[in-house]
Amino acid sequence: MLARHTPDPADYLPYVEKSGDELSALAGSLTVGETYFLRQPEQFAALARTVLPERLARSDRPANLPLQVLSAGCASGEEAYSLAITLSEAGHPGAKITGLDVNPLALAKARTGQYTSWSMRAVPAPTQRRWFTQDGGHYLVNQGLRDAVEFRRQNLAGTDHAFWRPSFDVIFCRNVLMYFAPEKMAEAVRRLQSALLPGGYLFLGSAETLRGVSDDFGLCEAEGVFYYRLLDPAATPRVVPKSLPAQRGPSPQERESFGQVLDLVRAERFEAALGAIELIETPSSPPRTPWETEVMLVRAMLLTHSGDLSGASRDAHRLLGRGGDVAADAHAVLATCRESTADDRGALLHWKAAVNADPAFALGHLNIGRLNRLHGDLSGSNRSYDRAADLLILESERRVMLFGGGFDREALLSVCRTIAHGGRS
Repeated sequence: MLARHTPDPADYLPYVEKSGDELSALAGSLTVGETYFLRQPEQFAALARTVLPERLARSDRPANLPLQVLSAGCASGEEAYSLAITLSEAGHPGAKITGLDVNPLALAKARTGQYTSWSMRAVPAPTQRRWFTQDGGHYLVNQGLRDAVEFRRQNLAGTDHAFWRPSFDVIFCRNVLMYFAPEKMAEAVRRLQSALLPGGYLFLGSAETLRGVSDDFGLCEAEGVFYYRLLDPAATPRVVPKSLPAQRGPSPQERESFGQVLDLVRAERFEAALGAIELIETPSSPPRTPWETEVMLVRAMLLTHSGDLSGASRDAHRLLGRGGDVAADAHAVLATCRESTADDRGALLHWKAAVNADPAFALGHLNIGRLNRLHGDLSGSNRSYDRAADLLILESERRVMLFGGGFDREALLSVCRTIAHGGRS
């Protein structure tokens, strides 16, 4: 804006929309490009061992059609080349990889295929020797791999009907949608959906979810990671729920009392908080409204602090039927109860159930990492801490307060990064 002598954003926006050069310059300044090869290797394992065989086994997929994979938001190309490595090593050297990004500077770097050791930090030595040539402090992608990848400039938030048509078996769009406003995220997901072949797969970043964004995908799991499959519209008719009778919401006095409870929790005055929450009417049956759910969840955690594990477990089991994020929170309570009785195995099972219910539950991954490290699984622990670090930036304040062990977000992030990176914070 300063370079254009346009101080008013309202005047600058129309210019950006009309000028491809200005959009390119802006993209180079604003896009986030932190990435490295084979980031979150479990996703590539799920792709090779589960997704690709399922794609090739589909009866409606032409047998002579090469596999087509899109890296949307490919930045400087590490993900796109990682996909090419994965498909080649899985026995699909003829697969076509497309790397897509709005940043022309990042794409220029991707096309050179030259990277530093920092980008290679997760690549095993045999893979480095097979697919890269080392030149001093740099690594050059082998020509055969570069020939398998096409890079093109494309705005995920823009329209190009010629490109966004059913073409791809799999799309990787990781750690991109999290930067979009909700309505733009929904538009981008529809665009990605339009580019998938029937039954195609979508991989998102571990901090991202389609919950509340799209009902056109089914959640899948393999190799300990979650991803999405495009559903057949004919097989998934939309059900219009019957209207429910109006349910009582909290009174102003109850809201004020609950706010005081949360203040006491933040101050770690758990006994006083439990006494205060007992004055709020809470159903003994499974909760039916978000308000009842929230009160019961906080009460359950306060009961764990008081040592009333049976009461906490009772409330947690009542919450399980709510599904989704609530079920994840309920499993977190049950994990806390199990660990309070030195049942680490039971606690680990509940933390895994929590992240199964909500893959974006950062503190679930953190506690899986902590328990794995406690019992000697350092590799699994590091992966979980790494995933928790990615997710913590978007974790809700409520979850940090309830399940963060008294630490704030920055302290938890520091712990995760330090452990995941072998002591480098």
